[in-house]
Amino acid sequence: MRRAGIAETIIGIFILVLLAGVAGGIYIVQSRFDPDLFTLTAQKDSAGRKNSLPSPSSAPVPAFLPEDLIPFGPEETFDSETLSDKIDGKAELYLSSGFVKLSTRRFALKTDPKSWMELYIYEMGNQTNAFSVYSVQKRQDSKPVELGVSAYATADALFFADGPKYFEIISASKDLAEDMTALARNLVEAEPKYAGKQTESSLFPAGSLDESSISLHLSDVFGFSGLDRVYTAGYYTGAARVTAFISQRENSEEAADLAAAYGRFLLDNGGSDIGEVPNAPDSKVYKVFDTYEVVMHRGKFFAGAHEADDMESAVEVASRIYSKLGEAGQ
Repeated sequence: MRRAGIAETIIGIFILVLLAGVAGGIYIVQSRFDPDLFTLTAQKDSAGRKNSLPSPSSAPVPAFLPEDLIPFGPEETFDSETLSDKIDGKAELYLSSGFVKLSTRRFALKTDPKSWMELYIYEMGNQTNAFSVYSVQKRQDSKPVELGVSAYATADALFFADGPKYFEIISASKDLAEDMTALARNLVEAEPKYAGKQTESSLFPAGSLDESSISLHLSDVFGFSGLDRVYTAGYYTGAARVTAFISQRENSEEAADLAAAYGRFLLDNGGSDIGEVPNAPDSKVYKVFDTYEVVMHRGKFFAGAHEADDMESAVEVASRIYSKLGEAGQ
């Protein structure tokens, strides 16, 4: 067997030294790892949207921006074709509710660029559509915010509807509540002044009403394909919670026909007719398995109580709504 020559031995030693140097370099780099320098370029916010980390922007500062915030990145816009690129998984809700356009932009604290937030402005075509997408997505852990419009906040986000627009402010930190509120107030002040509550919202009797629960459902309400444009609200009667509903129809005939059709739907799905609400001749009470449903109409309004745990609570809430409709001239 031939022995390795001097040249081959030197080359082998050189390769070993080179490999040792590479390994040492890797060890040194790892020991000095700075996570701020190796951050992922894509994140997801609290609502599951895909986001890129912001970068400073030289674009003009919007007039509504509080003094302690600066723009981070340009404004982006999305239409019905590209909306899912921004809010993958939730686009259908907006598209089915009159969506027109989404504009987004990021802002950060002047003193700490890592503390940033993203503003979403959904143009929904009209006030009804905007309130619907606002209300049906309300988080369970939310708290109301006084902005003069329908608004609530969570630990790291703020949501409100103003006229035909729905706004979301999503922050990267739970320490930006005051800054999000300041931004929201400026946005509300910058918008035109719109009419107050929708008609149905004002017809829910005040006593034991959870005002923050008022929501507007635009289609397939309660699983019935013929039921749309329905406002719901939660009531507390003792330990029970009752979901009341009101829907303004085109005329009294449509309201009566809808009440009859929904009643048939309940009967077809295991329900039984067990009477009516006292002093409410255009009403019926149904028992559907272990819950109670009240269906009634008065004037051009279709109304009632949905999936109440006990009949007494359902009838009591429905009776109050029937009286309120009478006071309103229906």
